[in-house]
Amino acid sequence: MIPLFLLFQEEMNVFSYRMLLTLMDMLKDLGVFAFGAIMDLIILILNGMGHLFDSINITRYLTGLPPEVLYFANLCSIGECLGMIVTSITIRILLQLIPFTRLGS
Repeated sequence: MIPLFLLFQEEMNVFSYRMLLTLMDMLKDLGVFAFGAIMDLIILILNGMGHLFDSINITRYLTGLPPEVLYFANLCSIGECLGMIVTSITIRILLQLIPFTRLGS
């Protein structure tokens, strides 16, 4: 016959183990909730920042150029070149912000 306190001790061990698993699930869910809330806040901030750049309109500066300059800029594909340059600089900055890479290289 098994003593009563050994049965109680085994039940307490099972109960404690299940409580630990439940606590770990709760902490994981809390982390996922916090991550989702932070991402929602970032999306809200980025959507708000889009309105800051609405007043910067480069086309109004380009329309002031003489037609001859615009013609040769179009022949040389200056618009496509500037787009590639801006894209490459953006990609380089984003790649350098990845952890374990050196900034400033």
